[in-house]
Amino acid sequence: MLSTLRDQIDRINRELVGLLGKRLEIAREIARLKKEHRLPILDSERESAIFEEIKCLAIEHQLSSPIVEEIFQIVLDYTKIEMGAI
Repeated sequence: MLSTLRDQIDRINRELVGLLGKRLEIAREIARLKKEHRLPILDSERESAIFEEIKCLAIEHQLSSPIVEEIFQIVLDYTKIEMGAI
């Protein structure tokens, strides 16, 4: 029973990392397009909208909104670093 549950957690961890990788690939493509069209890399309105959606999703899934927002802040900070490096 315990090993089955741990296997499920391991699978979810792999999926999460895979999704983060896909998200970063898309963000890099967005950065390329923005540079090509001479648009600013950072979009504070988009970031605010992301956090509003994240807050709602956290509540919907009965998760701590501040913790989920903190996790996404780390993801967005890392994405900004990567987008600036292109």
